[in-house]
Amino acid sequence: MSTKGPLYLHKNTKSAAHSFICRYARVPHLYNSWHYHRELELLYVIRGDGTRYLGDSIEPFFAGELVLVGSNVPHFWQSDPHYFRGDESVYAELILTQFVPDLLGDGFELSEFQGIRQLINRAQQGITFGPEPLERAVPLLWQLAEVEAGSTRRMLLLLQLLDVLATSADYRLLSKLGSQSLLNDASSVRLREVCKFVLENYLRPIRLAEVAAVANMSEKAFCRFFKNGTQKTLVQFITELRLSHACKLLLSGDHSVSEVCFASGFNNLSNFNRAFKRITGKTPRMYRRALH
Repeated sequence: MSTKGPLYLHKNTKSAAHSFICRYARVPHLYNSWHYHRELELLYVIRGDGTRYLGDSIEPFFAGELVLVGSNVPHFWQSDPHYFRGDESVYAELILTQFVPDLLGDGFELSEFQGIRQLINRAQQGITFGPEPLERAVPLLWQLAEVEAGSTRRMLLLLQLLDVLATSADYRLLSKLGSQSLLNDASSVRLREVCKFVLENYLRPIRLAEVAAVANMSEKAFCRFFKNGTQKTLVQFITELRLSHACKLLLSGDHSVSEVCFASGFNNLSNFNRAFKRITGKTPRMYRRALH
């Protein structure tokens, strides 16, 4: 079969019993395989932290995040390492909502749904929402998670929720790309193994030869393969992972900028500062002040 993508997940969100899913979950960690699916996904992180990958975006995530992922957009939420140590007191909580783009058939084409239609289009880049829509959306999410599947009230709540998100200007697009050029199944497995290796080792120096060996490819062939699969060079990918880790350190403690630099895998403070400002638009000190 020539299905394309990092990992295509077949869902059952639309059936004779219900038209979409919305559920609360308490889990050891978030689903951490790079995947995509036809359904749009609205994820509210009640408890948890780690790194979010969406399209070509790599950023830290924290409790209180609400993100809408578009149809067929590759993504995953990588929980931090302490979620995988078997400690039952460490867990994640979330409310997950998934629905197909044609949930109402051609209904979203009606003029009354223009705002929701535009929201669905924007979601191809991934959307994270700010405090204003969060305040209105979270109570609706809890109601959705508790209402019986298949009920009229549940559908009305979903439409109300989407209207809240569609009419708010307090949001940020995450990715420069929408649905990417995706890989065949064999290449997808290979790329996931490469990403797994990099995720486990990015805080130390990584040589191109090491990663190419994981893929069982020559360095030149690997560079083409990796850029096609992630829309980034290996250096860009590793740098953004390290910067995501640096962001979490800047927000979670009293580490100096120099300490954060070296703890995040950088070996030069000037290079760290330049890369941080290029990616975030702020210096590390500005970033810390803005979010505290």
